[in-house]
Amino acid sequence: MISAVKHRSSRLLASLALALGVTGLLAGCQPTAFGSAQVAKARTTLANGALTVAAPKGWCVDPKSLRNSGAGGFALFGNCAAISRNAEDAHAPEPALLSVTVGPPALEDGSGKLSRDRLKKIGDFFHSEIGRAALSRSGEAGDVTIKGTDIADGTLLLRVEDRSGTGGPPIAKTYLRGVTALGGRITALSVMPLKEGELSYAQQRQLLEKFIAAIRAAN
Repeated sequence: MISAVKHRSSRLLASLALALGVTGLLAGCQPTAFGSAQVAKARTTLANGALTVAAPKGWCVDPKSLRNSGAGGFALFGNCAAISRNAEDAHAPEPALLSVTVGPPALEDGSGKLSRDRLKKIGDFFHSEIGRAALSRSGEAGDVTIKGTDIADGTLLLRVEDRSGTGGPPIAKTYLRGVTALGGRITALSVMPLKEGELSYAQQRQLLEKFIAAIRAAN
């Protein structure tokens, strides 16, 4: 997992710096095997404590996935029982992995959200060749198709199809990524079903909304 985190983080960092005129936004991780922990934790802090990230009940932090710096950070959330290797621990109610990437301070509008114009520019970037390459697990733009884009309640929603291999446990090729402002930081979140067709787009979107709400509540 650590190798995948480093390579993909570097690609998205460089690409978004060009697209947004900012530095320090880290990429999403592609999961491999979970790390082990004596007690699975439902939350952690990123960006050197600037933002607390948390997931809905049943998902816990994979400690081996963590990246943290003043510029931002990354965390992957999986089934708590799988993370802790304790069958009596909490179980995620839906078959999906969740990830959160915390970037630099956001330029929010008067409502405390990223403006629609800024979100549209981020969406346009991800439709570009360099943006699709940044999203791709293989680093190849041709492996990624943006199947749908929406902006709702201060969040950019991207339905992403990634046909490249994961190098880890099977996850669906098509997943949902959201970009929004949380705690004054540009934040990218992903809902990655474990198998194709297990979660509809509506279910993924509902889970993403719960994920965002959990982080807001933690701050």
